[in-house]
Amino acid sequence: MSLSEKYDEFYGAEIKKENFRHIMLGSWPRDRIEAIVAMGGEGEKILDIGCGSGMLLYQFRDSFKTLVGLEYSEHRLKQAKVNLADHDFVAVQGSAEDMAEIESNSIDRIISADTIEHIPEVYSAASEMFRVLKPGGRLVINTPNIAFIKKRVLLLLGRFPSTSQKNEGIGSDILFDGGHLHYFTYRSLRLVLEKTGFVMEKKVGYGKLGKIHDFFPALLSGGVQWVARKPELSINYCF
Repeated sequence: MSLSEKYDEFYGAEIKKENFRHIMLGSWPRDRIEAIVAMGGEGEKILDIGCGSGMLLYQFRDSFKTLVGLEYSEHRLKQAKVNLADHDFVAVQGSAEDMAEIESNSIDRIISADTIEHIPEVYSAASEMFRVLKPGGRLVINTPNIAFIKKRVLLLLGRFPSTSQKNEGIGSDILFDGGHLHYFTYRSLRLVLEKTGFVMEKKVGYGKLGKIHDFFPALLSGGVQWVARKPELSINYCF
């Protein structure tokens, strides 16, 4: 079974239109979705890397003209097409490592919620994100924080700090730890993006305890989130 087929089986469900709710933000983002929505933005095109069923893109339906969704799973992309049928939605199947279908310098904003940890070639993916962004465009990206205090405690207890599934990632016979291949801290994700050419603008901590997660996000935030910008005059980095 190919990796794509494994994802289809892992997320498999009957395809039918889902009624998404519009996320109303409180004083501070409580989860990975709210953390990206809280960064706002507007423009012509927004790209969601790992768009899943299209729920995150739906939140930007009024602030961007065209919603572009990249998804590795064919099944999930079909679901997104159904859910976003009433909007200007462009579906792209494939991996962020090779987004040849998307023109260089054509995207105003890229968003990505808990996806980069699934991508085998992280540098290639970051380079492609940089390529398709317009100069001055922004990337808002998050991923589980392997340095979160709960993960540190698990390591002290001699247990693997899995970031998707319980029991040290042995939660499914299809994908180990939900398909997570990489584990990031704020520093490591920053270094990957800087190496690709991005200028880091802001790091964000989030969680159910509100702004407390942002006091020392490297320790207190369950997820890593960075806002990064492609410089106006940029050099394309290739790996």
